[in-house]
Amino acid sequence: MNRKIVYLIIFLSSLSAQSTWAVSGRVHPELKWQTISTQNFNIHFHQGIEEIAKEGAILAEHFRPTLLEQMDLDTIPKIDIIFTTEDEIMNGFAMWSYQTFIWVDQNDAAIWLERGKWLEQVLSHELQHIVLLHKTKTWVPPPMSILMSGMPGWVVEGTAEYETESWRPYRADLSHKSHILRNKTGSMDPHHDGFSKMLYWADRFGDSTITKTLAYRNNLKTFSFNAGFKKATGVSVKQFNEDWRRHMNTYYYGYRAQKETYKEIGETMTLPIKKLQSFQLYKDSTKIAFLGRDDKEQFDTSLIIAKRDTVKENKRYEKWKKRIDKIKKKNNKTKKDSLILTKNFKEKVLWDKKEIDFGQFHPALSWSKDGNRFAYSKYHFDKNQSMVYDIKFYDLEKQESNWASQSMRASYPAWADSSTIVFVAHENNIS
Repeated sequence: MNRKIVYLIIFLSSLSAQSTWAVSGRVHPELKWQTISTQNFNIHFHQGIEEIAKEGAILAEHFRPTLLEQMDLDTIPKIDIIFTTEDEIMNGFAMWSYQTFIWVDQNDAAIWLERGKWLEQVLSHELQHIVLLHKTKTWVPPPMSILMSGMPGWVVEGTAEYETESWRPYRADLSHKSHILRNKTGSMDPHHDGFSKMLYWADRFGDSTITKTLAYRNNLKTFSFNAGFKKATGVSVKQFNEDWRRHMNTYYYGYRAQKETYKEIGETMTLPIKKLQSFQLYKDSTKIAFLGRDDKEQFDTSLIIAKRDTVKENKRYEKWKKRIDKIKKKNNKTKKDSLILTKNFKEKVLWDKKEIDFGQFHPALSWSKDGNRFAYSKYHFDKNQSMVYDIKFYDLEKQESNWASQSMRASYPAWADSSTIVFVAHENNIS
């Protein structure tokens, strides 16, 4: 057997023993763990989140019957749920070993969800993953059975979203608009195209074909997604993906055709960065701060402050004016000269850019009243090496940045005056 395959099997098999440190790269010996056991779940949690764990235990028992019914299952082994607030990570993950690890106490989930609570959404989502993995389980031990099945990532994520969530801007209408209008559907996150593909699947072929596909077993009694899908729906996965792409393009381009153009709304402005994440103009528009990447090979995010360079703008105008004056003085003007004289000067805003920080940032940014300071929230390792957001501010005159908070899980800074910053902090579901 190829050595790389052996290494891959060892690596994937070891994942079942991993914990949240596989994501953060840190362990937390300061945490003291305990367990609540219910009829169908073991809830593991550390100090400080007892109430969240109790609520999670009630929700898990409440979700279980519905999740099993959706997959045409009667039972499933007891599941271990691990709750933690060790990091500010709005995520969770499920394992084929009937375990799920979930980061609770996530403030920004309110915007992402629109309605409902983070604990309700993430718990039902991750439990559905476990139910799906149980539904497709065969005599081949995982994770080899998962690799052999050929089940796409969009099915794993899309099924969890279809069964436990509602379609909304952040899941995943905004992503579809962006990718489809840029012809980039092939690079979509499986959380995004998975949701719309499952909606399209159910609408076209019916919910029953989903469970029929997942229940399929070949002559070797193993699960093959492609074969099961073809038998249940009558079309291949490849053809389905193409049909979905055409369907999405028809919908979103038709939707766009009904909207006014950008020019009807107002004048558009191009910002001096290749890939923008967030920006904040100062009130007189002479300064702008923005988050993004100025290089295709860049992996972290830059925080850049740009000042309007009126000196360069004036030089550009003077250069144009000299050229016009020179052409006007010519006795024998060419057609090109005459054409140049008919055109007005095209103004262009020029910026002097400076990177003041880099890493991972919260999108909320804020200028002080006088424009000499700038506040933002940065993701970093802090107390006990936890990954959290805290407030920093940059002084344009001193050209230095300092922390304004420590270990507060802080974001959304706003200046009350030129020396006072207000912000949102949260702890154990209380902001």
